[in-house]
Amino acid sequence: MSGRKILVGTVIDPLMRRLTGLAASRVIRNYDEFCDGKPARRALLSYLVLPLLPPRALRDRVKFSNRGIAQEIPRVLNELGYSVDIVNFDNRSWLPDRHYDLFIGHGGINFEPISQRLPASAIRIYFATGIYWWEWNANNNRRAEEMVSRRGVTLSSYRAVEHEEEYALNNSDGIICLGNKAAVQTYARFPQVIGINNAVFPVDWDGWRGKDLEGGRKHFLFFSGPGNVHKGLDLLLEAFAGTDLHLHVCQHLEPDFADAYRQELTVHSNIHVYGFIPMRSQKFTDLATQCDWVISPTCAEGQPGAVLECMAHGLIPILSKEANIDIGTWGIPLPDCRIDTLRLTGLRASVMEMESIHRMTAEVVDVARNQYSAVNFYKNIRKAVGGLTLSFQRQ
Repeated sequence: MSGRKILVGTVIDPLMRRLTGLAASRVIRNYDEFCDGKPARRALLSYLVLPLLPPRALRDRVKFSNRGIAQEIPRVLNELGYSVDIVNFDNRSWLPDRHYDLFIGHGGINFEPISQRLPASAIRIYFATGIYWWEWNANNNRRAEEMVSRRGVTLSSYRAVEHEEEYALNNSDGIICLGNKAAVQTYARFPQVIGINNAVFPVDWDGWRGKDLEGGRKHFLFFSGPGNVHKGLDLLLEAFAGTDLHLHVCQHLEPDFADAYRQELTVHSNIHVYGFIPMRSQKFTDLATQCDWVISPTCAEGQPGAVLECMAHGLIPILSKEANIDIGTWGIPLPDCRIDTLRLTGLRASVMEMESIHRMTAEVVDVARNQYSAVNFYKNIRKAVGGLTLSFQRQ
């Protein structure tokens, strides 16, 4: 429909942005909510502070990554016998001023100055939410270059890793990363790499059982975090434009991207743009009811939590291998992310036999709510941290 408004924005939630800014300089001392008795050891975690500032009953139980992760790691450390100090991963001003037996760090901003202040005896673990940073950036740059070749447009790189992580990786005793074996393989030159699945908080919505799956065969949901080109929105817009397939876009649009794709975003009546939609909001539920598919031709991930959330609501995933989610009989893998491949895959999905769609819908709900559950994440991160610390304590 010509003249439709393009929803452009970079601020998801002004209040959350302000709180995040305030939390960046905060340090939580002596976190021991889950300790059984007085802890014998002390750990330092450099990740996210904000999710732990509210009282336990008021903490976020919707958006698991990264907020759920920030809650689960300190819990595990407490249960392993550590009192925990927590600093934001991008806090450049704070440095350790006490003894720590264990340091878990994330990103390349403050790992090095913190690590250099710790004793040699402290165990150092790097926690990665994505693939090896160099490969991430290479994939990200490749997508940008492909757009220049295809459209003659150069866009800002919104998802590049700006702070190299080489020091952190080379000076860690072990690495824990989100993702499958393919994600782990990107860290092949480093010893002691453990991959674990991302997760979703429990979902009790059962609207997937009675929805019109036949009516939803031509409806595809693109539900994603930041990075229009990184996540492949440009490719989807070009692939779906002019077809009878409906693409529902739930992502903030970067201003230069919106300008470059103004025609696809405004002229084609089969492309529906909503901007940022919160998980488990009424609009999200409406789209989960309307669509059969969640599609993501992303170029680099750990495992996208937004896709897992859609899966837990019964949407069948159509994913690039770079999503690092092992697709069984309940999803459709993309052999590549070329525009003609995306278009053909969508067209084939839209005429799939209803028996197969019903089966895949039920299977994907079971997989997402069990294999990618918060309970499983807790078990996996506890096993990973416990195993790494125990192996080095024995040395």
